[in-house]
Amino acid sequence: MNYEIAPGERVVTIGPPRHGKSNILAWLIEPLHSAVVVDSKHHPAEWAAWGSRHGYVVTRDPELISRHPKVVFQVDHRSLVDRSGWNKPGTHGHVWSDALARIIARGGTAVAFDEAVQQLPAGGSHPQAQRVFTQGAAFGTTALVGTQIGNRIDTLIPRLAEHAFVFRTLTGQDLELIQKARSVDCTPLKTLERFHFGYHRMGDSEWVLCGPVDRVM
Repeated sequence: MNYEIAPGERVVTIGPPRHGKSNILAWLIEPLHSAVVVDSKHHPAEWAAWGSRHGYVVTRDPELISRHPKVVFQVDHRSLVDRSGWNKPGTHGHVWSDALARIIARGGTAVAFDEAVQQLPAGGSHPQAQRVFTQGAAFGTTALVGTQIGNRIDTLIPRLAEHAFVFRTLTGQDLELIQKARSVDCTPLKTLERFHFGYHRMGDSEWVLCGPVDRVM
């Protein structure tokens, strides 16, 4: 199946660990010439290794987001939770603000937030991270979001994403949330095997059940 994602459109991938969520994100951005991956896990065998193989600069320095077309930005967890420092230069929190401002300034790029529970949490997202997702299309920015669960993330993500890739989820609560957000019956998703996923384009009346994509991570 061909997944045509236009510049400025939004993507959400939802699934338990080790089911293929990050692989989908990597598979989608692999052919792009300009992309930033926001990596808060820092696992050396995942985004860092993938990025090094695909010409990405792997860094914790937000300045490099402005200097290189392909960047894996390894954000420190302290920067994500230091909300009082988001507007205070010299703090951990301001590093996150600086990185987001540089992502927005790039224009014509893609940004992958992986993992949204940390980077776009419900009730606590950085305003600039919300802006990337909700208004990125105005700057030609394609926002891709990965999350292990459908709740505890910004509720706009599953509602506004033009494209949704959903793996076998952990709870019925997740399916109910996704069904409400997407306005489509999620019953078929209960039959998915590991690494298989359902694809839904906003406005379609049903899910397309798909087998695994090629492993790239």
